[in-house]
Amino acid sequence: MNVDEGPRGFDDFTLELGDVMRGERATMGKSLLDVQRELRIKASYIAAIENCDPSAFDTPGFIAGYVRSYARYLGMDPDECYRLFCEESGFAVAHGMSEKASTIRKGQGDLPAPMARDIFEQPRMPFVPAGESFFSRIEPGAIGSLLVLVALLGGIGYGGYAVLREVQRVQVAPVDQTPLVLSDLDPVQATSAPSEDGSEQVASADGAGPFSPPSNEALDRLYRPKALDVPVLVARDAPISSLDPSTVGAFAQAERNQLPQVDTASAAAEMQSAGLPAPLPAALQSQSVLDKHAVTLVAVRPAWVRVRDGGGNVLYERVMEPGDTWTVPEGQSEASLTVGESGALYLATNGQTLGPLGPKGQVTRDVALVPEVVTAAYQPADPQQDGDLQRVLAKLNEATVPAAAQSQLAQAAPSVTQPGAPKVLQDSAPGVTMIAVRPAWVRVRSADGSVIFEKTMRAGDTWTAPATQDPANVRVGESGAVYFAVNGQTYGPVGASGTVTKNLPLSVEHLTTAFRVADLSRDADLSRVVAELTGDMVRAD
Repeated sequence: MNVDEGPRGFDDFTLELGDVMRGERATMGKSLLDVQRELRIKASYIAAIENCDPSAFDTPGFIAGYVRSYARYLGMDPDECYRLFCEESGFAVAHGMSEKASTIRKGQGDLPAPMARDIFEQPRMPFVPAGESFFSRIEPGAIGSLLVLVALLGGIGYGGYAVLREVQRVQVAPVDQTPLVLSDLDPVQATSAPSEDGSEQVASADGAGPFSPPSNEALDRLYRPKALDVPVLVARDAPISSLDPSTVGAFAQAERNQLPQVDTASAAAEMQSAGLPAPLPAALQSQSVLDKHAVTLVAVRPAWVRVRDGGGNVLYERVMEPGDTWTVPEGQSEASLTVGESGALYLATNGQTLGPLGPKGQVTRDVALVPEVVTAAYQPADPQQDGDLQRVLAKLNEATVPAAAQSQLAQAAPSVTQPGAPKVLQDSAPGVTMIAVRPAWVRVRSADGSVIFEKTMRAGDTWTAPATQDPANVRVGESGAVYFAVNGQTYGPVGASGTVTKNLPLSVEHLTTAFRVADLSRDADLSRVVAELTGDMVRAD
């Protein structure tokens, strides 16, 4: 008879002990390995307890203790759990002295004999993860870092090797200059010996007549190898090797006679013989043009000044730059002056330059700007004692030279290229010397590109280019302030004022071809610098 089964509820299912234990363990959030670490019971034994499998235990006598300990860990009744375990698994407690109480001998009875297995490849614990391969333990990032390290070490090694080879390299360049001893030899001279009567003895074709074989010396000269060119060694330390002892150090004064000289007497004589107007007198060139009766302030270096009238009002206050002038207005007979740099300010009145007002770095106050007072209080200025004053006065005089005098200079300008015109004489071997008449930045590079000279040349500074096979190149930041002294003549300037000149070869042929002889009358600074160099040379002599 068929019984119609309806829906089944929770009580219709059999709830086993293992399901309850697994649920409690899941509620606690513990895994088999967590239980193993906390209870010190193998995870395989915990799994056997939950599956009610007594055969997984090696010693049946410990099963009761394992089950009760696991039940306490889960918060369950130990005795009730052990009873349910025995009912579901059919496990019975054996007597302590019986054979079954000690160990369970597997492979006996109805159980089939297990096959031989490897305990390392097939362990009893199924929860143990399988072994990882060697390549799975290698990080890809570690491989990239290792490659970067190898590349870095290789780059450092190659760089060191390249630097070592560059340090040990020596450049040898031949020069087209045969030694004088070998250039005077005649390889075919004295190949035939003259006779006693002065006639040469030459062997005839048929063997008749006297025969004089050439001497060993003649044959040696005839078959001597051709003389090799003299090599020029270019030092690696170009800036050090380019130092000229004649310009720096203890030997600088001993070589001052190699500086340019000015032959002005012959120039004036040639200009007069040619019917050209004579140059301006020296008195006109050195005399101050500030010939007003009122007092005029003349600054030769930066200086702060303040001028007040008799009532204390400020008439003039500023930082005066070199070359700036200011004249006291008419009617200000009680004006007083305060200056922050006394050594940089001079006073001019009635065509006479007075001062300076005091030592350098000193502040002078309440100086009465009255012509009679300043004339009695200060001595006439000596331009030779202050180069800045001399330069400022030269510029002021140049600005106030009459039109007739300027026309004379313009007419005399074409004659400077003729023989006898003002020129720079130099007794040393042909070379190139740079002369700065105003501040200018220059940089000189050798043929291989190394910098051999770089500085901001001041007015009056000179530098002689070293004699090398390939000429050096110069770059000038202020082309109008640099001239060249070549073979006793002054050429230039390099270019127009305010322009930059690049890659200019410092060779005698190029400079004499590309530039004209300098006109001293067109550049007051050039005339002053050449005069100073001439004076230094005369004092050295």
